[in-house]
Amino acid sequence: MGDGKSNNGVSGKMIRKGEYTIYNGKEYRFIESDAVEGIELISNDKKDMNNGFTHYKNNIYTKIVGVNEVGKLYSINPYAVYKGELFPASEERTTSKVLLVTANTEIAKQMGFERTDKYMYSKSLEWDEVEIIEKRKPYSID
Repeated sequence: MGDGKSNNGVSGKMIRKGEYTIYNGKEYRFIESDAVEGIELISNDKKDMNNGFTHYKNNIYTKIVGVNEVGKLYSINPYAVYKGELFPASEERTTSKVLLVTANTEIAKQMGFERTDKYMYSKSLEWDEVEIIEKRKPYSID
């Protein structure tokens, strides 16, 4: 699972980042809970209220479960392949474009990135100009 999974178009143009697990056959984002050995599952699906989730606010539903009730815990970090190079990726909130960043001055100049900080360059691209890759790493609760 550490290899990276292409996510281009699969989740409807959404870049996922954070900690995830499988609960009752469905993937959920989670945060560590104050409950002993527990995690708080996060959903944006109102139907999950039928599975014991409670409404938190807006379109967010949560449920605290024991770590022993879920599958493997993993962390997802998004990357984008652009012109054969791999970059950390995120989604711009205002334009919904894909935002790539690099500290590599040479690559930034070759690919037309703009300098956004003393040692950082970024470039906004349309979704069809990149391939989104998710790198997954095992996550453990200490």
